[in-house]
Amino acid sequence: IGGVVMVFTVLAYMDLGARYKGIGNAYVYAYAALGEFPASLVGVFVISEVVVGLALIAIGFANSLDKFIFGGQIHIFELQCARMFLPEYLAENFSILAIAMLFMCCVLNCIGVKEVTIANTMNIFYSLATLAMFCCISFIYGSSDVLLHSTDPNTGQTGLFPYGLSGVITGAATIIFSFGGFESVVCLSAEAKNPKKDVPLAVGLSFLISVLLYVTVTAAIVYLTPWYLLTDSTGMPDSFDSIGLTAPKYIMIFAILMSSFSVALCGLTTLSRQIFICSKDGLLFVFLSSIAKCSQVPVFATITATVLSMLVSICFSYEFIIHCVAGGILITFAVVCSTQIIISYAKPSKSIHTADEIELVRLVEIDVVLDSEFWDSPGCTGGDHGKNKLIQITALVFGYTGLVILACVLHHHPASWSLLKVRLPLMGIALLLALAILTYIRFGYHLLPQKDPGFRCPGVPFVPAIGLGLNIALFSYLDASALTMTLIYFLIGGVIYFGYGYFHSSITLDKQRGIRRLFQIGDE
Repeated sequence: IGGVVMVFTVLAYMDLGARYKGIGNAYVYAYAALGEFPASLVGVFVISEVVVGLALIAIGFANSLDKFIFGGQIHIFELQCARMFLPEYLAENFSILAIAMLFMCCVLNCIGVKEVTIANTMNIFYSLATLAMFCCISFIYGSSDVLLHSTDPNTGQTGLFPYGLSGVITGAATIIFSFGGFESVVCLSAEAKNPKKDVPLAVGLSFLISVLLYVTVTAAIVYLTPWYLLTDSTGMPDSFDSIGLTAPKYIMIFAILMSSFSVALCGLTTLSRQIFICSKDGLLFVFLSSIAKCSQVPVFATITATVLSMLVSICFSYEFIIHCVAGGILITFAVVCSTQIIISYAKPSKSIHTADEIELVRLVEIDVVLDSEFWDSPGCTGGDHGKNKLIQITALVFGYTGLVILACVLHHHPASWSLLKVRLPLMGIALLLALAILTYIRFGYHLLPQKDPGFRCPGVPFVPAIGLGLNIALFSYLDASALTMTLIYFLIGGVIYFGYGYFHSSITLDKQRGIRRLFQIGDE
């Protein structure tokens, strides 16, 4: 289910990745489609989501290392020490191993991207070989009866779908963060030799390989071990205990640890570039955009990302962070799908701010060059027709999003309303109106022509709109903590923008320079 949902999102990422020749991510796409303020919210949201994701990986790494190598003794020692200077809640989450792992990732990132790439490449080959070993052993020692007929002795739930379709969808929504690597691929597109072709190909292949591995490994786990024995404290290594294989177990443990370290290493690289580009645009503190001369790495951005991840790993529990990460990645994917529709239909126009018919300033340049000769975005003036068209498309996309959210809310609430007699008919009306909006966009507007497109998303606006709707639908299956953290992310983004970014952004500073130049011309 997660793979099916991601197909539509991946096509949107491939399209946008081919359009941009520089650093690409949800923040950049939102900047081009919606303007500075919405982009600043998305930027802080993406940063927060990746910070929480890094903390999740670090905690998982620490838990696995402590359990399988040290027998849980490290956590006992950490708890005893932390209680001396931390409140009980924070002491429960304190992990020396997680902090040490993040510190090592920070050091390697500060040395340079080349070293990170070499380490990741070596780990990938080892991990693939280990997963192949695990699948072979599972299908040899496992049984179809374990997969299809395992019954929980405590609850009596049995079968391939013991918790029903609702449980499957909830699980898909929870583990959707496993597909978050697309943001890392497009974020490093500036370093591709031919981003028009390389980035879409890399995104598409990474998705196909990921889905194949996830489905195969998951099937292998439940083929070997009954589903009710799989908890948050067990996993692939514990599956070998039931068949008495010790050596493969420790090979798998090492692969899990190395994979977690590799993912954290890559995630920190992506996060530091996200902070770097926001800082370069003036939306975050300017010192975060400093580049080390020896390694050409944004060192201060990397250190800041590491410290934030360490704090999150201490302040929140593992279970809480999982839901926060899942909610964050679903919202990020929804933003990318919506901006793909807006960008596909926006009228291009090279734009400058003018006052009294005197040129004041160009718009901010964000290390992104579009394929089109010109570009139009909210806040840019490229003719009334272009502005009106973009405003209309944006309003229609927001209207579609609102109707999808309404349908998802009606699916779950209010419980006192009859599902068949009241909520389902209302959901049907909302979805029909959403379909009408998409049909109007498709036949009422023309797609923006692209010169030499490396890849173009098929079926616009329907394909990205389906991705947008499915991401919102999965989000509705998460618990309240995901919604709470999403609102907190956007609130933090608003505070940062109005407290700092608005006064220091490139657009604001360019306007001020243009106004000073205008007064100088007047004095002369």
